[in-house]
Amino acid sequence: MLKKHPYWWLLAVSFTLAILAHGVFLYQWTQGQYMTGINDGLSQMMPFKHLLYEQYTNGEFFYSFDFGLGAGTFSELAYYFSTSIVFLVTIPFVWLLETTGLIDVPDVLFWANAAVFISVIRMSLVLFITARVFIYMKLPYWPSLFGASVYAISGMFLRHTVYWEFFADAFLWFPLLVLGIEKILREQKPGWFLLAVSISFFDNFYFAYINFLLAGIYLLFRLFIPLTDAEGERKKKLLTFLTAGIVGFGVGAVGFIPAVYAYLNNHRPPFQQDIPIFEPIDNILFSSRYIILPALFVLFLFTFRFYRNKTFRLFALIGIASVLMHLSPLVSSAFNGFSAPQYRWEYFISFAAGGAIASGLGMLAKIPRRSLLIAAALTVSFYTISALLDPAFEFDWIESGIVIGGLLATLAAVWAAVHFREAIGIKIVGSVLLAWLIVFANFYQSEKILEMGSVWEVNKELITGEDYDDPEIRSLLEQIHALENDEMYRIEWMQGVRNNTPIVQDFQGLSSYSSILNENLLYFYLYDLEIDMQRESVSRYATLGNRANLFSLVRGKYIIRPAEDTNIPYGFNEILVSENYRVYENENLLPFARGATDVYQEDKLTMHPPLVREHAMLNGIVLDTEEEGSPIQVTGDITSKFTIEEENASYEDGVLEVSAETGGIDLVWEDPTDGPGDLYVSFNLVNTAADAGFNLSVNDYVTSRKSNESVYKTYVDDLTLRIPSQDRVRIRLPEGRYFLTELQLFEENYEPLNREAAESSGVKDLKIDGSKVEILYDNSAGDEYLSAVIPYEIGWNATVNGTKTEVLKANYAFVGVPLEEGENRIVFTYRPPYFMPSLIISIVAVFIGVFWIFRRKRDKK
Repeated sequence: MLKKHPYWWLLAVSFTLAILAHGVFLYQWTQGQYMTGINDGLSQMMPFKHLLYEQYTNGEFFYSFDFGLGAGTFSELAYYFSTSIVFLVTIPFVWLLETTGLIDVPDVLFWANAAVFISVIRMSLVLFITARVFIYMKLPYWPSLFGASVYAISGMFLRHTVYWEFFADAFLWFPLLVLGIEKILREQKPGWFLLAVSISFFDNFYFAYINFLLAGIYLLFRLFIPLTDAEGERKKKLLTFLTAGIVGFGVGAVGFIPAVYAYLNNHRPPFQQDIPIFEPIDNILFSSRYIILPALFVLFLFTFRFYRNKTFRLFALIGIASVLMHLSPLVSSAFNGFSAPQYRWEYFISFAAGGAIASGLGMLAKIPRRSLLIAAALTVSFYTISALLDPAFEFDWIESGIVIGGLLATLAAVWAAVHFREAIGIKIVGSVLLAWLIVFANFYQSEKILEMGSVWEVNKELITGEDYDDPEIRSLLEQIHALENDEMYRIEWMQGVRNNTPIVQDFQGLSSYSSILNENLLYFYLYDLEIDMQRESVSRYATLGNRANLFSLVRGKYIIRPAEDTNIPYGFNEILVSENYRVYENENLLPFARGATDVYQEDKLTMHPPLVREHAMLNGIVLDTEEEGSPIQVTGDITSKFTIEEENASYEDGVLEVSAETGGIDLVWEDPTDGPGDLYVSFNLVNTAADAGFNLSVNDYVTSRKSNESVYKTYVDDLTLRIPSQDRVRIRLPEGRYFLTELQLFEENYEPLNREAAESSGVKDLKIDGSKVEILYDNSAGDEYLSAVIPYEIGWNATVNGTKTEVLKANYAFVGVPLEEGENRIVFTYRPPYFMPSLIISIVAVFIGVFWIFRRKRDKK
């Protein structure tokens, strides 16, 4: 049976190898520890799986108000899992387990539990597909499996899976692209290439970019190294590649185009550090975090007779070129969209090494012993030089022992195979290679991931405990929900620096962390309102800086704070108490949708401070329009009433020199105003130190700032901090030299907020159903516009009383529509940007692709 079904046999062997390669993580799973990173794994991967599974199984595929302040999940999470084929295939299996009662409702803990098993299956498929590709290239069966193992059983596969799970999907699709290239070059059959391109475009736009660059490099080498006699007529075959690529793009367009829009609608400050062309970043023979070259690959590179074989020459030259590329940060920047260098593409080296090993093993019994001795001597010399010239190299009995042991075992096995000339010698060499790969993979899991990456801490106790999903907070959330019958209210709470806590704990919050976020919301936080998040970092937003106006405007009804935290926003009253936390309710909450007559021009407000912009949103509506707009009211500037006193520092001409461990300046208000209110303190702050993060405190408020060399620095240095009104503002910084300029102080007495909160709401009915929002609004006041707390993006459409109307960008980051007199029924509906045109393109492309393939088959007959 096994001989009649080689596919099933290969799949069974691949599955067995994948299990052995995950030995450490499978054992850790029995001990209640999980194969997911403690940082992005728990902060992004698991929460996004939880969110998308709930959405998809409930029939909502496009939008969620549970993702930050609201976001198009199909497009913004396409970088992660929303279009991931592996995840989409996983969903029905999990749903069947849930509906049959075999598992409870899947939560973050479930997805953490499942991670290692999904990884085993994914690695099995990578092994199977890659082996079949090598077999198609006329390489022997067992060498093909051994070569595929070099690609699949690698540290990078495990690293990708643990820290950023969707990265590992790229291991699946790249061999399919290579198969497609080979099919066109050898047989002029474009079907596999079209399929691989379609999958890549739909599955993940980021790795489509990386894999197409890698496939282009592979194709470039193949054009100069033909492997068969039937590879003439390059122009014709290049035309086939182009046609299949265009059709494949069309098939995958429904996933690709909305995802690329989300990427382009994201905001991330440009990387400003120098990127060197060449820089040996790590030792790829002994201690690299990314890839360790198998000794057999290095030995084969020095076996010069092998280069007479075109297949070996192809993979060896690609391997050498990719190793040189690995040593260039500029190349890694190019693979990351010319941003910060990221070493995510190096599985290409493993693929090339696997191909070289698979082709070399087939020739092993034919090489002269003298050639082997020369290759062995050069290999040992190369390892020795690599260790001696690496200033960071330190001999480690385990890691270095595995590498050196693998080298010696490889040399011994290859020598035996060459010396005795027996067919079984190839299998012995391959078995030594497999043993080394599995040993090193498990060592990598134990040392590089569990220990160095602190993944050993990820267990049930962490995920269900006070540092991630605190039962005490859960209890408070349940009490809040029991008090509520409102369709939309938001709670400010975040566990530590985990901005996606609202997804984990199933409430609508005020924070989000994702590599792709709505640009309008990021500008709202970073530039338009200068909202401090208490932690400078890109790809996230969180908190509202204790600014009561903003809480009320975006429906921030509750905050949960540690019991000792007394810095509570204006207008919030304590309503619930637990052992360690307090819950406060906003008494000035504004409606989800508000009418407005006064219109303020966004551009004209840019010359005014954030407090004035807050008042404009309270008094009317801010639109990105060229209309003249209402006159802007500027109030509250009390900068001239303060004097400056130095504290362990000197301050002159905007330069602050802090001479002690902590110091700064005091802004002293000689004649403070009586009554309730807050101060808004605005300034521009730049640290002159090259590489030093620091904490800034203004009275009791503390926020952290990144170093100038951090890849996560925002370079947003205009800060506006709210503090309770006091007669002395103490700005404190650690020892160092700073530029502290544009100091301004404003007093907020909350008259506009109190006035607006006292107004009756025109909202008579509100229904929110994922990507559809219905509002019944009584416009008896004759307002011209309505703004709603829905983040603006071009996927939203609206009708007012059944008539389609333009969706305006209102209040910097939200939606607005013109109103009619009397009763208005407003319906907002969301579809991913360009979704319908993309879907039409995909459907048409599928028909074109099928017609093209069948016509080519018919013409060949």
